[in-house]
Formats: sequence, structure tokens, C-alpha cells
Amino acid sequence: MEYNPNRGIIKASKIDSMETVEIGDIQQSLYFRGEDLKNPVILFLHGGPGYPEMPFLHEFQYTWEEHFTIVHWDQRNTGKSFFLNDPEMVTKSLSFERVLNDAYEVTQYIREKLKKDKIIILGYSWGTALGVALVQSYPQYFSAYIGLGQVVNLRENERIGFEALLESARSNEDSEVLKEIEALAPYPPTGAFNESFIVQLSEVRKRQIEYGIATGNEILDIALASPYYTQEEKGYLTANILMYQLPLIRFLYDEYDIHKFFGTSFEIPVFIIMGDRDFQTPHTLARSLFEEISAPQKAFFLIPDAGHGAMLDNKAEFDRVLLEEIKPLVNEGQILT
Repeated sequence: MEYNPNRGIIKASKIDSMETVEIGDIQQSLYFRGEDLKNPVILFLHGGPGYPEMPFLHEFQYTWEEHFTIVHWDQRNTGKSFFLNDPEMVTKSLSFERVLNDAYEVTQYIREKLKKDKIIILGYSWGTALGVALVQSYPQYFSAYIGLGQVVNLRENERIGFEALLESARSNEDSEVLKEIEALAPYPPTGAFNESFIVQLSEVRKRQIEYGIATGNEILDIALASPYYTQEEKGYLTANILMYQLPLIRFLYDEYDIHKFFGTSFEIPVFIIMGDRDFQTPHTLARSLFEEISAPQKAFFLIPDAGHGAMLDNKAEFDRVLLEEIKPLVNEGQILT
């Protein structure tokens, strides 16, 4: 990842509105940025669950703002929204259905505020699970779906990523590390979700980061340089985030499979963007899913030299895909109505 001179800098934009909105009976944070209200609108659904994308936007988003109005939403118990409510109480009522309903309310708020008939969903990682559910449940409100780091099945994601980790340790002839990794098998663990999975997941991610097959501390450094988060909000990024997202992680681990819940037939155009070094949401799984998808229009883009955060790892190529491959379809009226 190359150094970005925009790191830590607020770029002035004509549309710049940080808002606290009542969504799902609690206070949640939305941030609107762009240059022209006539442009199409992207709702960016962040990853995790519980990992906001707002504190990273200075690294990847400024080049998009001339072409789109971008809306970031810190979901329940995430980022800015974490500090607006009692997180313990929010956790008690947290569910996939609750967050999906939040996403619907956010969509309606955006449509009314920006006077748009339809908007584009860009889901990232966990946000792809939520994004697919949203566009499949309410296709009439969306002009296109973009899946970045597309989740297909969490258990299969983790199995493939674990195999890649074992192979990395073998290739590097790290016998002691290999022994530690092998001791985690079977991974992911069989049976229903329990909190020991979080412990194993954390160890696997730590080792994947060491071998460069998962996002690591360089990502955190970007967020901690964010001009859009206060010091208190940055503290959230280094806290035990997952403990406030356990109901959603349990859902992903025990229940979620895109085939089981939402199928592969879409009423709107679908674009999948994956990094060729992504072993958190392996691009091989996403490619297989893509082949099954039926949609008015679809396209698959594999970003070279990029991992799970393709818009950060290879920003130039990601921008080319978004602005030269996808955006013209919007401008020509083939997607936006």
C-alpha cells in the first residue's frame, strides 16, 4: 500500500454533512460527502460487523466525490454510533433483522433528503451480507449493487483462509509457527457458534496478517490518522469491538449463506469487486457465486495486488474499475432511473 498524501487531511467538498439521525429507535451517525447533488448516490455499508469505514475515507474516497455523493453510516454499536447510545442495551436487541430494518430506514432517509428515486449500494465484507439482503428485500429502491469483498458463506471463507495460512507457513518453513497453527485445527470449529471461535479467529487473523494475507496494523494506522473521528471515537477502533457484535457474528457463523437466505436471482445490476490476494473473503468463492447470479447486468472485477481492502491496497485500479467501468453505465442511464 503506497503512502497517500491525503492521509489525515480533510478535503473541502460542496456536500459535507455529518448527521445524527434516529434510526431504529436509537441515535445513529450518517456522513454525506460529494460535489453535486445531481450525481448518483452510493450508500457505503461498512465491514465487520462493527468496523466502520468512515475513518478511512480520506485514504480512498476523495477521487470518487466528483462522480458520486457518498453516504457513510456507522451501524449499531459501531464507531460514532457506539457513543450515541448505551452499547450494552443495544447489544441485547441486536440481530440481523434489526440491522436490516435499520438499513431500510437509512435508505428512506437518504432518498428523501437527497431527492433520489433510487440509490446504489456498495457493500464491503460484512456489508455485502447486509447489502444483498437489502437489495433483495427492497429492489425497487436501488439502481445497482456493488459487492466488495463479497461474503458467500463465513465457514467456507474461514476454511479457505486457514488453508492459505497453513500453506504460507509451510512455504516459509516456519516449523514452530506451523505447529501453533495446526493446533487450531479443526478450523473453523465444528458445531454451533461459541465464544471460543472468537479466540481462534483472533489467532488466525494475527498469523494471516504476519504473512500478508489479511489486513493488518497499516489499516489501523490509517484510521488513527483520520480527521473525521475524535480521539474518543478512535479509541473505539482499538477496543474489544467484537464483544458488542456477537449476535451478528453468531448469525453469520451459524446461519448465513447467500444461497439459503437470498438466492442468486437479482432484479438489479450486480457488480462484484475482489482483491486477488483476499483470503478473508476468498475471490474464488465470490467468482463461483458470480457465475450463478442472474441479473439484468453483471460484471466481475479482480483487482491485482490487492487483499481484502482492495480500495486501499490498489487504489488506482479500484478507482479505474469504479469510475471507468461502472460509472459510465450509471451516466448512460442504463442503471439509474
